[in-house]
Amino acid sequence: MAEALRQVKAALGEEAVLLETATRDGIVTVTAAVDDDEPPLVEDDELRHEVRELTALVRALVPELGHGALPAVRSLAQALAAQGVDGAVAAALVRETAAGLTAGRGFAAALAATLPAAQRLDARIRLVVGPPGDGKTTTLVQLAARERMAGRRVVLIGADAARIGAGAALSAYGRALDVPVLLAPEPGTLVAALAAAGDADRILVDTAGVGAGQKVELAELSRLAGEAGPAAARTLVVSAGMGSIAAARTCRAYASLGLDDCVVTKLDAAPGAPVLGELWRCRLPVTHVAEGRRIPDDLTPATAERLARCLLAA
Repeated sequence: MAEALRQVKAALGEEAVLLETATRDGIVTVTAAVDDDEPPLVEDDELRHEVRELTALVRALVPELGHGALPAVRSLAQALAAQGVDGAVAAALVRETAAGLTAGRGFAAALAATLPAAQRLDARIRLVVGPPGDGKTTTLVQLAARERMAGRRVVLIGADAARIGAGAALSAYGRALDVPVLLAPEPGTLVAALAAAGDADRILVDTAGVGAGQKVELAELSRLAGEAGPAAARTLVVSAGMGSIAAARTCRAYASLGLDDCVVTKLDAAPGAPVLGELWRCRLPVTHVAEGRRIPDDLTPATAERLARCLLAA
């Protein structure tokens, strides 16, 4: 094996990427590749090497990828690596996008085709959940404002008993939007609040912010979701500033709730590729993105083009 690796380096140079090694019947087989095109325009040697590895891997796994598609694939690989997207997630996302390019789609369409679509956008009851400080209550109010603009009857329910003043803040928002606000701060009171909402077209439930490591609070949130019933949609709200590790922990922690979709906030502070990459890995659709606190202007639908810009950091 050592001799085989020496020959690979001698033939392809130090930038050669090892794709596969195998030993059978005393014969060593090494599959390697090198990107002969112009290197990506990045100064960081480690980042340059990571981009080369991603590009070479894609070329090996998608052999029918045309030479003309390589610049787009390399741009995506470079953007994901530069933003700190988990390497395995980045490789899989780039590979799926490259496969879409070979099917004749343009780059934006190929990248968009890898993103999952939300299924329960018209749910009457929606629980809004997420880590503390990621903009959950603001997002709920922004969603309520959009529903009001569409002519629907909206009721807000405050089920956040952890944050001091949460009920008062939600009531103030309700007065500004001219929508009823009900409070369900105690266990078992959400069912009564849902009944009191009457024939409202949309019922949005604000919940306590819960971190990925708060097992007791996550169990309480799961109980609350049970009170809302299986017909209620569960929307996760996460910040674009969240890194890959934190995003992975959050997705794992909230998976038991049976999440339906996600809203990514604070895109005015970070492009959000690490968290978007993790949401892509979990196949959790992103329905909206938020770039500030203005109601409702800073909350916009997460179109494929918008998410592509986030992943490309452009």
